[in-house]
Amino acid sequence: MNGALSVMHIAAPLLLVTLGGLISEYAGRMAMFLECMINLGAFCCYAFTQWTGSLVAGTVLSVAACTLLVCAIERVAARRKANMFLVSLAMNMFFAALATFLSATLFGTRGVLYGDAFRFDAATVRAVTTAACAVLAAAQIIMLRRTTFGLTLRVTGSDGDVLQSCGISPARYRTISWLFAAANASLAGCVLAARLSSYVPGMAGGRGWTALAAVYLGKKHPLFVALAVLVFSAAEYASVTVQNIAALKNVPPPVLLALPYLVSLALIVAVPQKKDA
Repeated sequence: MNGALSVMHIAAPLLLVTLGGLISEYAGRMAMFLECMINLGAFCCYAFTQWTGSLVAGTVLSVAACTLLVCAIERVAARRKANMFLVSLAMNMFFAALATFLSATLFGTRGVLYGDAFRFDAATVRAVTTAACAVLAAAQIIMLRRTTFGLTLRVTGSDGDVLQSCGISPARYRTISWLFAAANASLAGCVLAARLSSYVPGMAGGRGWTALAAVYLGKKHPLFVALAVLVFSAAEYASVTVQNIAALKNVPPPVLLALPYLVSLALIVAVPQKKDA
């Protein structure tokens, strides 16, 4: 029971990030900036919480700031008719550099950040953030499957010309998809920072790339995507717990820590994908 609950705690923020990637994939514009957006969201959450003295305010401001930043970059790139795939990759590198720059400028260090206003009870924060992530994830899945807006968003990537003929702008929905991706990833960063009661550089730990792998393995179906997230989360949990097994004491720790990524690679290779006709 404790193991299942731990897996759920691990899966909650990853599921949010993955849904952001799924929504952007539906719109035909994969968000490659998820990894470093998680890091930037975590940093902004720490900075705003230190400033306001409230984790809730810090989280809201962090998500708003990160989403507006992505919106501004996307709008400029769209007007310039830039290659959005390359823009997305460039944004990933920019967000990584921005978090480092702001940390050094505002707090005088590029290392771990912690402060009096950013100390929380671990068990309480873990329970609250898991519940919040689950509710938000469920709401987004219902939105995608049960609303006209969600249907339009899902059609954008595959049948954009049909929407255009109906007077609906596919470009608008592609922009919205990136806003969802940015909001979800930055919120996941806030969750990770709050759980650690600190900001740690690179705290995304590959979750952004794992999220994209889950979208790929789930074949863009929310249920299968969620199952992929659970598998990856179980692998992450196992990578920590197996280190306490006596029979595995001689296994190098880096091998055990790499277990989630090895599972991701194995599934990507093993699971067949639909081939284009």
